[in-house]
Amino acid sequence: MKKLYFIGLCLLQMIASDAFAQSIVTQRDSEKLIPISATSFPDYFPIAYGSDQGSYSKLFSIFAPAMEKVAKSGNYKIEYILNQNYTDAISSVRRGEVDVLLGMYYATKQYSGLEYIYPAVLNNPVYIMMLPHNIAKVSKPEDLKNLRGVYIKAEYFSDYMLSNFKNYHMQAEETALKAYEKLFTGEADYIAGSYYYNYAEICRQGLRDYVSFSKAPLWNMPMFIGVSKASRQHVKVSKILKKYAADNTFRQMISNTLKELVQKTERESQGVVPPMFVKKAAADEKTPADEQIQTTEPLLEETTETPADAQALVTENNTTE
Repeated sequence: MKKLYFIGLCLLQMIASDAFAQSIVTQRDSEKLIPISATSFPDYFPIAYGSDQGSYSKLFSIFAPAMEKVAKSGNYKIEYILNQNYTDAISSVRRGEVDVLLGMYYATKQYSGLEYIYPAVLNNPVYIMMLPHNIAKVSKPEDLKNLRGVYIKAEYFSDYMLSNFKNYHMQAEETALKAYEKLFTGEADYIAGSYYYNYAEICRQGLRDYVSFSKAPLWNMPMFIGVSKASRQHVKVSKILKKYAADNTFRQMISNTLKELVQKTERESQGVVPPMFVKKAAADEKTPADEQIQTTEPLLEETTETPADAQALVTENNTTE
């Protein structure tokens, strides 16, 4: 009996020792993970935004699932940094405090000193939003010449886009709600803005059945991933991200995550009562929901084409200073 007890005790010790050894190995493996820090827009739904997690906020980005693929390919760990504003996010990357900027535009001065990872991983197209009975008036930028337009200051645009807005004498509105109020009250003929941001805002405000998008984008804003040239991991991070950015599967993961988030926003916004200013508009402005879905769904397809001036800027910024 004592012999059996001794054998059992030895077995228990072996199991405990093995479990302890495994925990040590797991801990060591975790310690070996190379951290890659990344930041993005803190308030640009659905591209990236701060999400409340109880007593703190966490950065959510449509790039996250694709970046996890990067992490799993090597011994990496992606650490997301939420900044108070986008300017701070860019500055932290420029100084080398953060390795990667998820989402940046070509031909835009504020990204000076950062390396563009080519090709662009997403296209953020700019559409025109109007009341349904007016939307047929616009199919190209020249059609805006005699119309009063606004854009939403809370959005993020490339310098190229802002120069276009200026050329067509568009006025900036602080919030999406204020911009759409001007559209419905007749103070503006159209709103110019990125598709994803505005479609999400329209759903959230209960305006999905009352606003139409132009049939095609008037401009495109290729969105890139940027890498800090001041980062100690600059060469390594740049190399691996160039590899994945060139992979269609990686880009498609970003596009699919965005599409799923937009569809989730659609579902969660069902039944939202539109603002009071909608009731003041003519009743015949309403567009059937099924018609709106047909005109907007194809716009979620990914485009990674880069204009010639974008490629020129990428080449310039990727040249070692």
